[in-house]
Amino acid sequence: MVEEILDIRLAKKEDFEEVLELLVNAAGWLRSKGTTQWDYYLTDLEGNKEEVMASIENDSTYIVEQDGKAIGTLTLESAPNEWDMDIWGKAAGEDVAYLHRLAVHRNFAGKGVGTSLLDWAENAMRASGKKSIRFDCIADNEGLNRYYQKRYPLKEVINIHGRHCKYEVPLMKKPL
Repeated sequence: MVEEILDIRLAKKEDFEEVLELLVNAAGWLRSKGTTQWDYYLTDLEGNKEEVMASIENDSTYIVEQDGKAIGTLTLESAPNEWDMDIWGKAAGEDVAYLHRLAVHRNFAGKGVGTSLLDWAENAMRASGKKSIRFDCIADNEGLNRYYQKRYPLKEVINIHGRHCKYEVPLMKKPL
């Protein structure tokens, strides 16, 4: 299993540039697939650095390494940010995690890293007492939506900041 050879740890301030490189790498690939998802990392990286650094400083961003090399990142916020409030509405307590910026370097695509990260996120948030994980994806990103829908049911498609698909993953306790 891929997860066994991955080191997933909280990102530190020193990891900031590596996290940005992973996001830019993913944004470039997404653009090549004809979607504008994450285009702002290509057109306005400077304007998005503060949010990425804030997530690192809040101990919400993780970096994924294999043999000491950064190959992925994800952010799991324990409280909704402004975007989440727009997409999901008012927070319903502190039992929900919000997944953002899940990215795997293209050199490691198709090797099960994304699936392992989703498994890890579910287990980590379940262990922390969260009842669900929420995330969204731009609706015109058909490939990514297909990927998510192999694993999770589509909750709804909304028209806020453009069309977005919403996903909510219930984190039931796993049977022994």
